[in-house]
Amino acid sequence: MSEEVTTPPSELELLRAEMRAGFVEMRAGFVEMRSEFADVRTEMRTGFADVRAEMSTGLADARRYMDVVAEALRQDLKVVIEKVTATDKKVDRLITSNAVEHAAFIESIADHEVRLRILEKIRSGSSTP
Repeated sequence: MSEEVTTPPSELELLRAEMRAGFVEMRAGFVEMRSEFADVRTEMRTGFADVRAEMSTGLADARRYMDVVAEALRQDLKVVIEKVTATDKKVDRLITSNAVEHAAFIESIADHEVRLRILEKIRSGSSTP
């Protein structure tokens, strides 16, 4: 019977085996890390979708609010425009009325002057107007 003599592994073989075991562990770590990164990406996508949905809802609310504000401003502007138009018409009527009254006043002054001259001539003794 021949006995096989086993020689102990050399230092280089031990180092090589240790490195291979380290690479196997590293590969397993990378697989785990890839899985975690995939989970993080999924969580981020979900989070961003939630944020987009909230922003969309918020924008829709803001749009509706601004529509209400704009409509209220339109109504207020209509009231102001109507009041300005009514005031303009009133001022125009007053200007016309004032012009008519002024013309009548000027005419009455002119008639009054004529009467006064006639009366002064009568007093002074002249009978010719």
